[in-house]
Amino acid sequence: MTRLFLLPLVAIVGCSNTSVFFDAGLSGDTALSADLTPIADAYVNPCAPQPGVTVSGRVFAPNGSDPVAGARIAVATEIKPLPQTVYCSTCFSLGSYGARTVSQADGTFTLTDAPPTPFRLAIVKGHFRRVIELKPSGCNTSLALDKAQTTLPGESKQYGPDDTAPNVAVVSGVWDRMERVLDKLGLKNKRVFNGRDPGTGPDSVQALLQNGALLKSFHLLFINCGSKFENLITSPGPARNNLQSYVRQGGRLFVTDLSYDFVEQTFPAYIDFHGSDQTPQAAAEDHNAAEVGGKALSVSADVVDEDLRKWLKLPEIDALSPGDKIELLGFKTGWAVPLSIDSTLGGKTWLSGEVAFVGGRAVRPLALSFDFADTDGAGCGRVVFSAPHVDANTDVTLAQERVLEYLMLEIGACYLVK
Repeated sequence: MTRLFLLPLVAIVGCSNTSVFFDAGLSGDTALSADLTPIADAYVNPCAPQPGVTVSGRVFAPNGSDPVAGARIAVATEIKPLPQTVYCSTCFSLGSYGARTVSQADGTFTLTDAPPTPFRLAIVKGHFRRVIELKPSGCNTSLALDKAQTTLPGESKQYGPDDTAPNVAVVSGVWDRMERVLDKLGLKNKRVFNGRDPGTGPDSVQALLQNGALLKSFHLLFINCGSKFENLITSPGPARNNLQSYVRQGGRLFVTDLSYDFVEQTFPAYIDFHGSDQTPQAAAEDHNAAEVGGKALSVSADVVDEDLRKWLKLPEIDALSPGDKIELLGFKTGWAVPLSIDSTLGGKTWLSGEVAFVGGRAVRPLALSFDFADTDGAGCGRVVFSAPHVDANTDVTLAQERVLEYLMLEIGACYLVK
């Protein structure tokens, strides 16, 4: 049988302008069957009937210690730079692509049928991309990559000219310190804007949200619990319009607890929060109406997503308690309680657990996300809301910080075209 090698061909469709590699945010067989089937335009394998080159390894986060699930590994003949503004990273299967695979929950991968001649290998997870040069010794050979070769960069061009990492903005808050979690992850392209103290300087949250061009220069935006500037988005105006436009055009937004109004006031149709029960679900509820959570030092929560659960069970992560539960800490009286998320609009629940709130006690979603397509279906960003705090004030990494780490990588993943 003649074996074929498929050459990558750049496909610029819609608003996708990143590279020939597309990360669907999936893992294992799901991703392989979804958009990894190569098509058309091939050249004959000079090794036939022998197999080509096999490449194996394990993908790690920029900190060099945490495995990365669902990373895309592919042979490339063309690499394009990461856009310096938000963009629609849609997962198109048009054109032809070289040999490729996806890392498993523990970060391991095996790529088969790579060419027997020198080639570039790209390891991609969301906006993170590591590119290395490989020189096989010939047909039917195997290359085992080490950690130094498979660790994602914490900043663009860290190891080579084609390496990329996202530009990240963080709005500081009273109760959370997500920026410290990002530091533990090894991310370096980060700028913190002051959401804790009054001010209008260049590093204030006003300067960020009221400047659409500045906001869109960051691929990811994290808003910590307890930002004091929710008044910027509680009524129509430049800040709320800019935030919606940011996500619509491909921005990724991560919000925790008391800053939930940045989600509720801007994208009201997706997550239904407690409070203002007379308000239609698609309309924004009263400001702060969901802050009805009861005090609980910890909540034993279920990990709803199977891939996340597999990752949290890894020896390097070790974030689950007996029964595959996750212990969430830091809930204080008045935390913002989600009620439900609309799965028909691309909504997803990652964690859920039984919690107390004003008027009762019940199982509620605690970490949620949605794809923002907007009313015309043209949007391409993502939003994550996490009720538990992820305060990283100690060297010990809390279980909920692990969830943040996983979701930070996941929300950067591209959209899979169905």
